[in-house]
Amino acid sequence: MTAQSKAQPEKKNHPTVLVNINIDASIEKSFQYIVPVDLSHIFKRYKNLPAVDSTGNKDLWYKPGMQRTVYFEDGNTAREHLLTVNPYTDFSYKIEDFTSPLKRLTKYIYGKWVFTETADGKTHIEWSYTLVTKNIFARLIVNVFVKKNIKGMLTNALSILKTDLESGNLYQPSSKE
Repeated sequence: MTAQSKAQPEKKNHPTVLVNINIDASIEKSFQYIVPVDLSHIFKRYKNLPAVDSTGNKDLWYKPGMQRTVYFEDGNTAREHLLTVNPYTDFSYKIEDFTSPLKRLTKYIYGKWVFTETADGKTHIEWSYTLVTKNIFARLIVNVFVKKNIKGMLTNALSILKTDLESGNLYQPSSKE
């Protein structure tokens, strides 16, 4: 079994959030900017979802198998594992070990980005989050109360990335050391 097949959610009706966007930038530039992007730059507070404050790994986030702790502004954390990186096509990751109330509802979140070059040289991005819930009751709560906010947060993140890439003003985190 490959790492990718182990990482994908088991075939159940898990809640999935899907967002997409077209960006006026090459697929190579888009992919190379997005995979290692600083999460605190794109994940801002959205309704009851806290912003990302920082991550525990300062290495370039580009190699399958890498792990990092994600720190949220409310003091909670989650663990992120980079599962696959297929240059200019897609990458996937798994988020688990939540300390927030999400830990009562989900086993993990499986995230995947798919990049497609359009006929006019732009990049179409499809980003999905599959929330692997703990049981049918958790699935109901996620579907009714959580998915809409996650979709809003992901849509905002894509808008930030689009602005960065189309303006050429690519975010560079300042060193905190």
